[in-house]
Amino acid sequence: MENRHTKEDLVIMQALPLDLKVRLTEDRIRAWVDKYGEDGVCVSFSGGKDSTVLLHIVRNLYPDIRAVFSNTGLEYPEIRQFAMSHDKVDIVYPDVRFKDVITEYGYPLIGKEVAEAIYYARRIGGGAHTQAKRQDFCHNLQAWRTHTLSRQAAPRTDGQFLQGNIHRQRGGVYGTTTTEDVLPQTQTIQRTGSVSGTTEKAVRSPRQVADNWHNYRKGERRRHELKGFKAGVATQTENIPNRPSQFNKEKYLPLARDLPVKISHFCCNKLKKAPMKKYQKEQGVVPIIGTMAEESRVRMQGWIRTGCNAWDSKNPKSQPLSFWTNQDVLQYIVEHDLPICSVYGEIVSVDENGIEYPPNILTGFGKLKCTGCDRTGCIYCAFGFHNEKGETRFQRLARTHPKLYEFAMGGGGWTDNPNYDPTAPEYDGEWKNWNFKKIWTPNEKGLGMKKVFDMCNEIMGKDFYRYE
Repeated sequence: MENRHTKEDLVIMQALPLDLKVRLTEDRIRAWVDKYGEDGVCVSFSGGKDSTVLLHIVRNLYPDIRAVFSNTGLEYPEIRQFAMSHDKVDIVYPDVRFKDVITEYGYPLIGKEVAEAIYYARRIGGGAHTQAKRQDFCHNLQAWRTHTLSRQAAPRTDGQFLQGNIHRQRGGVYGTTTTEDVLPQTQTIQRTGSVSGTTEKAVRSPRQVADNWHNYRKGERRRHELKGFKAGVATQTENIPNRPSQFNKEKYLPLARDLPVKISHFCCNKLKKAPMKKYQKEQGVVPIIGTMAEESRVRMQGWIRTGCNAWDSKNPKSQPLSFWTNQDVLQYIVEHDLPICSVYGEIVSVDENGIEYPPNILTGFGKLKCTGCDRTGCIYCAFGFHNEKGETRFQRLARTHPKLYEFAMGGGGWTDNPNYDPTAPEYDGEWKNWNFKKIWTPNEKGLGMKKVFDMCNEIMGKDFYRYE
């Protein structure tokens, strides 16, 4: 299926004035309801500010459309109370607890894409899918097998590898190494020749090898190599393009291999999506969802592929706010004096000097922000947590909800790894198997996230996770 939009389309639509965006959103909602009927759709309502705006727009058009709230038990108590205070809101519950999900599958660390890649890359004896996920973390696994992660040499920008000294990176200490410990000064690649069957060598300079180490572009490299090696024809002898890859997860390889903690992306699927899908199937409804393309690359790519209304998707859904921004949501709330959950605090304007003041429709809003939580969701989720500036979500949780914070940080313990395989080799090819005998898991006393964050900080550097 061809893409319905481009990234440039999204940029143009995001720049539209809010009143026009509202009309476009209403058009998409009407089209969705025209196809499925008022009884055939539901609003996915989380109690957050985005879905609150969506529900307000939908019910201005269709007052009787039902909403559904997934009560995972992981929301802020205020969010749960706010969502359940609305009329015509059905409530669904997961079949499992968060503690049980992370015990079986793993903690939600880094981000969904990275967590998914780690989960599958760690599987011992996995097939092609596992091998593909491992390539996401390091395109030159031989280097990591030759020298252990705790004493790894890294190439300098001048193309030479660090020799005979100590190199510090992200708080970690790497030991004395030589060039031969990691990669040769030049890397020669034998390629199939031209039509005559001759062969030629493409020699990469030390600078090119160093660039490849840090800027591996997975998609282009794989297409380039497959074209040359599988087709049996000559390919270009110049260096394969080296641009930063959106797929490259190389910097998280130490966590994938050295952290004795399960990591996965399953918590949202098991706790939120599964009960929602069950409800939609039983009720015969398709959802209207308040997500926006600016929130993640995955959501942006989804909008480019299907647009707001995914008519032909395996699981049809409407996302009529896709081209909105967070500023649009805040402006809509202010203009309509729309009540939102108390965890967000007040909405204020911020000038270029960082001074906050009440937003004024007559003088313009400037940049809007919430004085409380900027985003809500599962309170124990650590996806994106390492990127937060200022007060982080767990530091805020300690201040606003100390008992929930204590449960998140406390507890936990070492348990037998159910996936430990005593017969597995240390390495699978050039990949070091994740095969700890003991792993850290939550228990009835708490989720044990303090220990998890501390171990991550030991591997990735001080303050990678700021939670205290």
